[in-house]
Amino acid sequence: MINRLRNWRLFLSRPWRKPKKLTDVSVTNFRVTVFDIDVNLHLTNTQYPKFLDIGRFRWFFEMGLVPLILRRGLRTVLSSQTVTFIREIKPFSKVRLESRVLYWDRKYFYMEHRFLVNGQLHCKAFARIALLQNGRLKSLDNVMQQRDKFFKRPEREYPTPDLAPEITAKTELLSLMKQAEEKYQMPS
Repeated sequence: MINRLRNWRLFLSRPWRKPKKLTDVSVTNFRVTVFDIDVNLHLTNTQYPKFLDIGRFRWFFEMGLVPLILRRGLRTVLSSQTVTFIREIKPFSKVRLESRVLYWDRKYFYMEHRFLVNGQLHCKAFARIALLQNGRLKSLDNVMQQRDKFFKRPEREYPTPDLAPEITAKTELLSLMKQAEEKYQMPS
C-alpha cells in the first residue's frame, strides 16, 4: 500500500514538466517508514528493488519516454541488477535516490542508482535494461530518436559515451553473471 502511495506521489509531482538530457541525474526523495523496515530496524533488503523501480519510473518520465510506452508499445525489461549495500538505512531517514544512465549499446542501457542519506552513500545499484517494441529489441539511442519525432523536436544523434574503467568492469560482471545463469540453468 505504501508503495502505491509513493507511485501516486511521483505521478502527482509531474516529473515530465522539466525534460532532462539523457545523461542527467534523476532524483527521487523518500523517507523510510515503519512499513519499510525489518526486525533489524533498518531498511529491509526487499524494499531496495521497489525504490529502484520508482527511480527508473521517474527517469522514464523525465526523459519523455512515457508516451512511447503508453502509445507505441514500448516495454522496459530489467535484464539484471546488482546491489551493493554499504551502510544500513535507519527508520525515518530521508533518502535521496540518484538514478542516471552510464552507458548504452545496441541491446541494453546501463543505469546506476545511488542511495544517499545526508549526502553519504549507503547503497549502490547497477542495472542492465532492455527496451522492447513489438517484441524486438530497440537501442536507447533509437528510442530517444523516436521520442524526438513524437514531440516534433529536431532530430539528433545520441552517441554512446566512452566507457570509463568502472563502467567496463560492471558491464562485464553483468555479462558474466548472465552467462553463468544460462550455463547452469536447471532443466525443466
